Amino acid sequence: MKKFSLAFMPALLAAAFTQTQAAEQAFDAKGQYMLGDWNGKRTELAQQGIKFEANIAADAAYLANGGRDDDHTATVASQLWLGTALDLEQLAGWDGVTVRAVMTARQGQSTTLEDLQDSSAPQLGNVQANYGRGNQKTRLSELSIEKKFKQQGLSIKAGRLGLGMDFNVMACDFASTAFCAAQIGKWQGNIWMNTPVSQWGARVKQELSPELAVQAGVYEYNPENALERHGWNLDTDDADGLTIPVEVIWTPKALVNGLAGSYRVGAMYNTADDVKNQKDIANPADAKNRTFAGWLAVEQQLTSTGEGKRGLHSFANFTWHDRVTNKVDNSQQLGVKYIGLTDRLPNDMVGLAVNRVHVNDRFAAGKPQFDASAEYNVELNYSYNPAKWLMLRPSMQYVVNPGSTNKVDDAFVLGLSSKVTF
Repeated sequence: MKKFSLAFMPALLAAAFTQTQAAEQAFDAKGQYMLGDWNGKRTELAQQGIKFEANIAADAAYLANGGRDDDHTATVASQLWLGTALDLEQLAGWDGVTVRAVMTARQGQSTTLEDLQDSSAPQLGNVQANYGRGNQKTRLSELSIEKKFKQQGLSIKAGRLGLGMDFNVMACDFASTAFCAAQIGKWQGNIWMNTPVSQWGARVKQELSPELAVQAGVYEYNPENALERHGWNLDTDDADGLTIPVEVIWTPKALVNGLAGSYRVGAMYNTADDVKNQKDIANPADAKNRTFAGWLAVEQQLTSTGEGKRGLHSFANFTWHDRVTNKVDNSQQLGVKYIGLTDRLPNDMVGLAVNRVHVNDRFAAGKPQFDASAEYNVELNYSYNPAKWLMLRPSMQYVVNPGSTNKVDDAFVLGLSSKVTF
């Protein structure tokens, strides 16, 4: 039970909240943080340029039907996030300079691994977004410095970074990894490593207009970064080439019904050439010295109640991958979210999304387990916010052809995600 301690904390805090609503600062339903404003100290520090971020997120999942294992139990995966941002313009007079540090810690189990998938054809998504790299260990997930040249619209950031923090960005309002964070990192994860993994890198972003920007990055590719034992290792001894992403970002303020949207078109090129990292997926002994991928990521508000983001939102993600070197060659994702169901629940949200991810025919050739056309993931959820700092998200997922195989049954998964912001 010890390994579940972080995972169950949000549920325990939810119970505590119902009994302590009278608290003036801590556990204040209208407050932004569970621990309140520290008698005004938190606001005072923020005004001086010191901000803190801390949260615990957890995904509980139960395989209700299908999958591989009929004798299954619920699993829980969780993540602790601790971070700070220092505005050095306020603290030291350094114009436009910010330093940010983030540590993460994950623990728990995976219903996908333990009950749902066949090991010969692993599920391409995972029904619990907080399970994955760094599980059971702590990590340095970011240590960066950013300089903004405000008049020129230029921003330069460098340090230990996660690729998906700046490129192929998308919201994470679902339990499944198929609908959470940068999609390139889901379908080409051996090369593109999302948070909580970090790597040495730098990103340059140039605003061309208030609604249009371009950016490019150069990141160390080091497979050791993904290993649990190297969560705090900063050396580059096992580095193998570079990952180079570029992206165009268009953020129209009034495109559909006078409402804002975000449109990202990008590409990634990687130069690793060690056969253990980069090879022809149809001939594993044939080392390659490059791979590439591209994406289109869209978020667009469609309707509005006239209050902030309340209304219907749509999103879509499409990825394309190098057929020579990557197991997945394309994916498509479509979804909608309705934020603010009633005046009393302005932050609650209903979400529905469907994803298709296709296994490369060159990889599947000669492997009889890949006998389905693609894997499909569907999720319906409801995000309930009894307080600004507490989110509870019951969900239902349906996975068709897990791992792109018919060796296991389609799976129906019940879940409960939660997040507490301290």
